[in-house]
This record gives sequence, structure tokens and C-alpha cells, in this order.
Amino acid sequence: MKYFCYPLLFLLFSVVAKAQSGEQSRLLVHTLNYISHDYQFAVKDGKISSAAEYKEEEEFSEAAVKNFKIYSQQWSDSDSVAIGLLIEHLANLIAHHANFKEVAAVAIEAKNKVITASGLIITPAQFPNLETGKIIYKTDCAKCHGATGYGDGAEGKDLEPKPRNFHDAERMRSISPFFAFNTIRLGIEGTGMKAHPTLEDEEVWDVAFYISTLRFQDLVSNPFLKTEEAKKILAAISPADAAVKSDDDFLSMLNIKDSLKAKLVLAAIRFHQPEHSDNDFIKTSLQYLDGAMLLYNEKKYTEASQMAALSYLEGIEPIENRLKATDPSLLTTLEEQMQQLRKMIEESRPAIEVKDSINAVRVTVKSAGELLNKKEYSFWLAFFMAASVLFREGLEAFLVIMVILSVIKAGNLSGAKKWVHSGWILAVALGFVLFVLSENILNGNSQQVELTEGIISFIAVAMLLYVGFWLHGKSEINKWKDYVKGMMKGVMDNRSMVGLAALSFFVVFREVFESVLFLSALRVEAGAAHSNAILFGVLWAFAVVLIFAFVVLRFSAKLPIPTLFKISSFVMGVLAVVLAGKGAHSLQEIGIIPVHGISFSRIELIGLFPTIESVSIQLIVLILVMGMRKLSR
Repeated sequence: MKYFCYPLLFLLFSVVAKAQSGEQSRLLVHTLNYISHDYQFAVKDGKISSAAEYKEEEEFSEAAVKNFKIYSQQWSDSDSVAIGLLIEHLANLIAHHANFKEVAAVAIEAKNKVITASGLIITPAQFPNLETGKIIYKTDCAKCHGATGYGDGAEGKDLEPKPRNFHDAERMRSISPFFAFNTIRLGIEGTGMKAHPTLEDEEVWDVAFYISTLRFQDLVSNPFLKTEEAKKILAAISPADAAVKSDDDFLSMLNIKDSLKAKLVLAAIRFHQPEHSDNDFIKTSLQYLDGAMLLYNEKKYTEASQMAALSYLEGIEPIENRLKATDPSLLTTLEEQMQQLRKMIEESRPAIEVKDSINAVRVTVKSAGELLNKKEYSFWLAFFMAASVLFREGLEAFLVIMVILSVIKAGNLSGAKKWVHSGWILAVALGFVLFVLSENILNGNSQQVELTEGIISFIAVAMLLYVGFWLHGKSEINKWKDYVKGMMKGVMDNRSMVGLAALSFFVVFREVFESVLFLSALRVEAGAAHSNAILFGVLWAFAVVLIFAFVVLRFSAKLPIPTLFKISSFVMGVLAVVLAGKGAHSLQEIGIIPVHGISFSRIELIGLFPTIESVSIQLIVLILVMGMRKLSR
């Protein structure tokens, strides 16, 4: 990233000369990238951990060998030899179940050499994430280029030539993110700019795009960036345009003469972060399938096979984690159908059979899209969805709060009420603030949202287990009398009170957070026309939950104390199991917890999802609940 001067002209001519052959190498690059990432799911400790995944890795390994033989004729002899040896070595490693790190290293090295040899412009499929780019820049680049990109980092002071100043308008306006991508990825020999082979392509694009924003940081909050004029300009610019065009290219294309207006337009382009829809990837997959059929009918079997592979690599793989966490069996079916389709194409089966296979894949791809896609909402559907979710989440949270308040009321511990109330009131207030700011939340990193929800779930599980154990320990009448006697003497220190408040907060906030996410998404999906329906649904659910709370508080004192505690500890145990399943599912959606499917329907109401991992975690929590009940007797 430090030096973009002298190598640029040479790089430019190289790119132009190799552009045609580079585009044909795109599938080989994707294949190698796929192997470098997914081989870890096929082999572990020298043994096949998933037969289906390993079969797919073998298939992609064979495709890499095959495609190399096709494309290598367009490269120099030295490049062909070097890449050929790497791909042959990669195939041998996979055949002998080598460890993931070794396979990934060879696959990445081969991929990078293919990019260099072919001049492939691997433009991003979508606009890169500037926040991720900023984090990587601060970690890897700021030490030489400086925290804000002026080339004044501590480790760059003694370098010659000096690190690039990204605020140098004269130089930077002629440099596209693609040039930055190549420099970051490959480095510049003979300078302090080293290659960054360990970064994923997406991460390199994130940094390359972030660098292009540095000289516009003073305009990040300018009102022009949100005007209809700016939106109209941005609508016509694709991720590929933003990647390969420099600022000068855009000014020439848009024909903007006013210098201030030009800078504002460039800032809008470089800061552009559109929302990405799962439906975009579904469309991509279907388009590649259509292309595969057309090519097959023209008897272009090799190209048709490439199109079929890209249907998965560029259409399904980006949403693989969400599909796997939502419906593992559907993803498995899709992978098997994709493999069968590629096999039929390679065997040059009759066109009618290939067409039937493609149609079957299309049906499954569309089913995946429907599973992840937005719904159409009427007034009553929007009302019902908002009311049912808030009612369910409210009952889960307030049932615990009401049980605790009932116990406090039965023991005449009125001083503890304010701590419990302070906890859940704070959670609801924070939830209201989050809902008001939900537009920013929805435009943020979805992985961070799921991670936060998962962490909150498991914190709530831990606290529910603890309180359930505490309540069950008081379920015997003698223990309860001793406990009440002690409480009546005022033996409840501030730490215990704070614990009640913390329990109240986390139990309610977990449900509030989930409700905010759902209601915010529902508000966006249903549109402004159904805002009133959502509001009425929320108010209805809130009123019903309050009525339920009143009934519990009014009549709980008439229950026998031991029975009250037994019921309470049972309810907390059940909620702990439910939250454990939901927390595991949230972490599965972002890939922190692996996913292995089981054949049964999901029951989200009780946190039951069809994966081995989530069910296992629920079973562990259930065993802990039962064990604690026995120990407390």
C-alpha cells in the first residue's frame, strides 16, 4: 500500500494485455479460494470428517487440474510450470487427507499466482465493508501509513521511498481501488511495501476501498451524501465500476466541472455502502444456471460446467451459513443436486436430462430464496406478526420477573422490589432507544448483531440456572421458613440486591433485543403503510402481558410457598433450555458454532433447531438443570 508510483504504468499495461485471458481464469481462482476455505470441514486430523464435504473437495480439486490445463496455454511457460506444480501438489495433498493449514497455504499460493499470470480483475461481487477495512487498516497499515493515512506512521519514517500519503489528491485521484488491491495483495518488490497473502480477497477489497475514502473524511457527514441527486448517481454505479475506476475516471464520466460539487460526488461514491439482499445472490445463482443450459445446448460442455460451478460459488456460498443454520437439509439437498448436475454435464448426458437436472436445482434454489426472502404484509398480517412476537417475548421475560416479585411479596421483602423493577425498566428503556436507532442497527454488521444476541442469551442462561438452583433450594418448607426468618431480620446485603437487578435486566433485555431486531426488520419489510398495524400489535401485546403480570401478582400469594418455588424453579429451568437453543442458533448463523443437520422440523418457540450442536447444548443445559435440582434436595 505504500508505493503506487513507478510500478503502476507497467501494471496497467499488464492488466490490459491479460484482461481477456484473465476473465477466463476466474473459475480457477474461485475454485482455489473455495478449497482454501472449506477443506477444513472435510478433513480433520488426517481423517475424513464429512464424506459429503470431502467428495466436494475432491471434485473441486479435479476441476482445478482440468481448468489449469485449459488456461495455462495462455500464460508464460514459467507461470504455467509454477502453477501446474502447485495444483498438482494441492491435488496430492487432498488425496492424502493432509491438514487444513497445508492445503490452504498451497491453494492460496496457487490462486495468487493465477491472478498474477492472467491479469485477472477480480472485482468484488458487492460493495466492500468500509468498517472492516478501517479495522484492518488500523491493525496492519497504520504503523507505516499513519493512523489517518498521511504516511507518517512510526515504522515508515526510515523507509525510502516514503509510505504513500493517501491524502495526496494529485496522486490518489488517479489510483483506483483495484490498483490498491494488487499492491496490498502482491506488494512491491524492492520497497518496504510487503505482500499480504494471509488476507482474504474480501478483506483486501475492504482495505482498498477504505483507503479511497481517507482524503474525503471531512465530508463523511455532509448532507449532500443523502440527497436524491447523490442517490441517483450512486444507483448507476456498480461495485465493479467503483473498484476499477479512479476518481479522475468518474469525473470524466460524470462530466462535473465545479470543483466543490465534484469532491462531494466523489465522496458519495467512495463512502457508498448499500444494503445487500440475500435475494441478489439467489438471482445470481439462477442466472448462472440459465447460462449453463444455453451453453450446453450449444455443445460448449466445458463452459457449461464452469457456469454450473459458478452458480454455487457466487450464488449460494455467500449465504451458505444462513441456509445451513436455517434449514440444513435444504442446503444438503442443494449441494447434492449441484454435484449431480456438474457430473451430468461432464459426462455429456442428453440435453433433456441436463435440463431436468437444472430445473430441479432451480426449484431448490428458489425454495432457499423464499426461505430467506422478505414477506408481503397486509395490515392484519403485520399486526399479528408484531403482536405475536412481542407477546411471546414479553411472556418469556416477564414470567421470570413476575415469579421473582411473587416470591418477594410472599416473603414481605418489599425493599427488594425496587431492585427488580430497576433492572427490567432499564432493559425496556434501552430497548426503546435501540428501536429508535434501529435503522442504523439494520445497516450495521449483521454478524455483530447475531453475536450480541447469542452472548446475551448465554448470559441469561447462566443466571437462570443460578436462580433456579437458589429457588429450588428453598422449596422445602423448613428451608423456606429459615430463609424467610433470616430475610425478616434484614439479612440481604447489597450484592444480593444488585444480583436481582442484574438478573432482571439480562432476562428482559435479551427478549427486548430480539424484539427490537424483529420489529425493526418488520417495519422495513412491511413499509410505512403498515406502521400503524405494527404499533397496534405492540400495544395489544404489551397490554396482554401487563394483564398477565397483574393476575400473577394478585393471586401468587395464595399459593403454598413450597409449590411456588417448585413451579418457579421449573419455569426457570425450561426458559434456560429455550434460551440455550436460541443462543446457539444465533452463533451458528455467523459461523462461530458449526452446523450439522438433523431430520426434524424446527420449533423456534421453544428454541429447538434441527442441528446436532444446538440440540446438544440444550441437552447439556437440561442435564445441568436436573442435576442442580437433585443437589439442592
